[in-house]
Amino acid sequence: MKLFRVLFFLFAYSGFSVSIAFAKSSAVDLKATKAGSTVSGIVRLEEVLEGVKVSADVKGILPGKYGFHIHENGSCGDEGKAAGGHFNPDSVSHGLLTKDGFAHAHAGDMGNIEIGPDGTGKLETILPKLSLSEGNYNVFGKAVILHEKEDDFGQPTGNAGGRVGCGVISEE
Repeated sequence: MKLFRVLFFLFAYSGFSVSIAFAKSSAVDLKATKAGSTVSGIVRLEEVLEGVKVSADVKGILPGKYGFHIHENGSCGDEGKAAGGHFNPDSVSHGLLTKDGFAHAHAGDMGNIEIGPDGTGKLETILPKLSLSEGNYNVFGKAVILHEKEDDFGQPTGNAGGRVGCGVISEE
């Protein structure tokens, strides 16, 4: 008991502090951008040591590959157009962030999600250096967009077409 008191005294009066950090996370409700569409899904984002872990489950869309990106504005209005362009704080060309890095890809470039014959698809990736809380690569308050076509990694934004799904990255 005496040792505990000594340690408590040292921590309490030495100016040393201990803080407990909790990982930030967000569960994004992906919704169709057009009336009558059945597109929906959940996109979970979690801060991890390497950056932001993304786990997406999408349903209600025809089989194929679809561009999947984080966009600069946290709004899904105007059929997803209010989300603005890809999240690109470094003003670089389009690519696949996990392959091309920050020098050759927008910070929000996640590539494609593949949808199977049953109309569902999953995507899991870690976007390095991104955050849900601070810094130049903070994506909190941005939007996740599911595009209408496959991202072919062409310039300037992958030729993935319009927006069929959108959700805002916010607190759980």
